[in-house]
Amino acid sequence: MSGAFPERGRGRDEILAGLTDQKTHDLQSNGRAFAFAYDAGQELRDLSREAFASCMGINGLDPTAYPSSRRIEQTVVKAMLELLNAPEGAVGTATAGGTESVLLAVKSCRDFFKNKTKTPKMLLPETAHACFHKGAHYFGIEVVPVDVDPVTFKADVEDARRKMDEHVIMVVGSAPSYAHGVIDPIEELAALAQEHGVNMHVDACVGGLLLPFMRDNGEDVPAFDFSIEGVTSMSADLHKYGFAPKGVSVVLQRRRELRDAQYFACAKWSGYAIVNATTLGSKSVAAMGAASSVIHYLGREGYRERVGQMWDATKKLVAAIDAMDGVEMVGRPDANLLAFRTTEGDIFELSDRLTEAGWHVQPTYSFGRSPTHIHLSLDPGNAANVDAFIAQIKKSMVDLPARQEPPAGISQMLTALASDTSGDMDASALMGMLGISDGRLPERAGAIHRLIEAAPPEVREKLLVLFIGELFT
Repeated sequence: MSGAFPERGRGRDEILAGLTDQKTHDLQSNGRAFAFAYDAGQELRDLSREAFASCMGINGLDPTAYPSSRRIEQTVVKAMLELLNAPEGAVGTATAGGTESVLLAVKSCRDFFKNKTKTPKMLLPETAHACFHKGAHYFGIEVVPVDVDPVTFKADVEDARRKMDEHVIMVVGSAPSYAHGVIDPIEELAALAQEHGVNMHVDACVGGLLLPFMRDNGEDVPAFDFSIEGVTSMSADLHKYGFAPKGVSVVLQRRRELRDAQYFACAKWSGYAIVNATTLGSKSVAAMGAASSVIHYLGREGYRERVGQMWDATKKLVAAIDAMDGVEMVGRPDANLLAFRTTEGDIFELSDRLTEAGWHVQPTYSFGRSPTHIHLSLDPGNAANVDAFIAQIKKSMVDLPARQEPPAGISQMLTALASDTSGDMDASALMGMLGISDGRLPERAGAIHRLIEAAPPEVREKLLVLFIGELFT
């Protein structure tokens, strides 16, 4: 690592050119990406960049030293409370992203019910985001999986009812789920939670800035927010369809006592008194400032317009998939995220063909009732290109080969490698064998996806840890 920390400084232009060069292979927000990008155009990017830069020096660690941090955060939180029909007395916190929002909701729930049970449980639909499993892992809560309907992929309320017991402290529903874009039966889940005196969290990280404007546009959106009495907390991301830069989200609580359980305070050390609303100590306000700026720049009218464009494109894409031979929808989306699969041909080959044609899609492995599929998230940029994308799917489906299986014995080999605890495994050699170089999957990644698809979830997790560990070693 000699020379990693330079002896002498370099010039400004050279440094910035180096950063530009490092971004050469990054995913581009160019209207051809159907995952990770939530882009509303250059105008909003420019505004966000300026607002972000203007707030870079603000530290949210101590709002008495930086009162602007409180004012900016409250601007964002109050806007989201209003948008999601929160009652008088509801409160919230800005976070660094949806995962942190969910972690805080889980932590708040655990601490609020600390006298109820020593073995807390969470009723979690199998379509809920992975960050709930992360929160359960971090905070010592047992996940009780809840079935979903195999056609709609919405949470099965009766299964949740059967699994409710005195140790459950939290029920979760998605509005909508990331994978399939469907809204769980929030009213029924919230009624179940209220009946048993436990908390109900609605994950609206994706839908918090979509569904209210779809409703404004006249769409029939089921109840999902604080207008339902049993909903006690919600999470919503502003760096997704709020069009703010990464990372800013909010966790909202119906009552202040729930947010108090979210906080962490410490006076048991020799330094300054600490109280944190989030998992972070020092807390950037830059993305928060950008989010506030975008909200006030677009207003409800601007969001309604963009949400309408995305939903129109989603309906056109769904109709095209319904009419196309060899593919079918997985569930019916309630918002502009969707999943489809091949009924004839290898889905990973289809993904490779779309990638080679310049489109970024998200191949997704089977789990539970959800089959292997391709996930698509629509934003204003790719919504404008949906006709060209539909044409490319049709072209890529021509002569699509049958589903291919990984070579005999390879999945057993990967299982053995993933369970190796001796430390003798050559992870670098394995990455090379799979064609992974400098952290990048090969352009044709179907072979890798087939191997991971063939492995059970526990082995997939070990392989992912192996991959990310090698990437940063």
